[in-house]
Amino acid sequence: MSRVGILAVILLASGCAQTTRIADQEFSVRRLKSEDRAVVLMRVGAASQKCLHVGVLLGVRAGGAYRRVKVLGVANVRSIAAAPVAEAELDAGEYHVVGYSCTGEKGSKVVSNDTGPGSQFFTTSYAHFRLSPGEVVNVGYLHFQAEGHGDSVFGRNIKSKASVTDWPLEEIARFERARPQLFAAMTTRLMHEGEPPLEPGELASRCSAWHALEASGKAAGVPGECRPAAGSPR
Repeated sequence: MSRVGILAVILLASGCAQTTRIADQEFSVRRLKSEDRAVVLMRVGAASQKCLHVGVLLGVRAGGAYRRVKVLGVANVRSIAAAPVAEAELDAGEYHVVGYSCTGEKGSKVVSNDTGPGSQFFTTSYAHFRLSPGEVVNVGYLHFQAEGHGDSVFGRNIKSKASVTDWPLEEIARFERARPQLFAAMTTRLMHEGEPPLEPGELASRCSAWHALEASGKAAGVPGECRPAAGSPR
């Protein structure tokens, strides 16, 4: 179940009232390669007409969860004067969208699946991408949808979903004019939506544990991904 609001303090304190940018004088593809670093470019959409500023919380794998590492912010998300694209320099590797923030005139709301108040760990990846050393990657236009549905004694559930598209043509042109150095080095590789598949080794280890529990009577069954496909030899 996603919760709304508690992470707003983290996102605001991390600078989501301004658009995340990298310094022109520090940008160098050669330096990025030598330091195993890369640059990510992300257009972040407004989940509601009430959103003035938006933010995305990035995390990295940490066991069976994701640990938060970076906030990307876009101020004045509907501005036609500036390219509404967040930029960040990161270590090469895999990253996950684990939270989304919308700030309007009446305050901020955040959607995430954290593991408790004040936690740095999250259980849901809404989208993910990978960066290699020396790259400048446009990971696309993130559209985030969140809506309340149903009621329970524990509060109102939030149903959320992320989708990814290319930037609009006019925004690509605007970014080229505003950030020519980054645009010249940029390649586009859209984020993957939803939870990433487990690595083969991790899946095998997890399934082995489930099968052992089932055999000892400590589990009623095993997850679907650990069962042999129909028609395959057992």
